[in-house]
Order: sequence, then C-alpha cells, then structure tokens
Amino acid sequence: MEPLFPLHWRELAVNQHAVKIDLDREKYANLEKQDMLHVVTVRASFGTNPNKLVGYAIAFLMPHMHYKSSGPMAMTDMYFVLPEFRRGAGLKMFREYERSLRAKGILCAITSCKVHQDHQAFLEALGWTWTDKTFIKLLQ
Repeated sequence: MEPLFPLHWRELAVNQHAVKIDLDREKYANLEKQDMLHVVTVRASFGTNPNKLVGYAIAFLMPHMHYKSSGPMAMTDMYFVLPEFRRGAGLKMFREYERSLRAKGILCAITSCKVHQDHQAFLEALGWTWTDKTFIKLLQ
C-alpha cells in the first residue's frame, strides 16, 4: 500500500494541516503476524511493470468488543483505487474483499467513506447497509 498511500492521503484525508501522514509500519506488521490484518490488492499490467499496484482494501480482523461471542469481524482500515482504475477495478476489489473475508469466517464487515467522496450508492449496490455517521473534531 505504501506506493499509493500518499496519493490516497492527499485525496481523502481531512485536516491535513494538522494530521500528517505517518504510517506505523511496526503495528501493521504485528497485526499481520497475529493474523489480524487482511489486505486485498488490485494490480494491472503496464509495459515493463506487469504487476503494478493500483488499489487496496485493508481491514483489521477481531471479535467486536460489543459482540465477542459472534466471532471475528472486519473493520475496514482503508480502501483506495487509483482514479484511472475506478471503473471496474473497485467493484472487482470489493467483491474479492468480501469473498476473502467470508473465506476467513468473518461474520460482519464494517466500512465507511468520506463525506466529500461519498461511496454510499456503490456500497449499497453491493449490499452494504448504512448504519452509522462518524464525526471528527480537532481538539488542539
């Protein structure tokens, strides 16, 4: 995800003046070692690069703190597809994301989207249900 993350951050992150990009690679690696990180990527062929990363969907896998006995759930960390690949690749990526989560025995997946880049119609077309609104406030 690292090659695309700066583009993703510039396009979607709010409060960029106060909240700077700074991936915690060690925590991601530790989650992966614990089988609590799920990554799906989209790749395309370009000339000398037959496997160029053009998108990703990343989730944290764990029992929900409120529904422990229901088994592991997937909380989407982030998802992104380069703009020139969004027609088609995003749909394929989300279908694979769902399929691969089901294969891991995940009961429920939770995701969100930014207000300024609303994916509600796309997610609802895939059968996702809008359940929450998220708010953010800078405290400093």
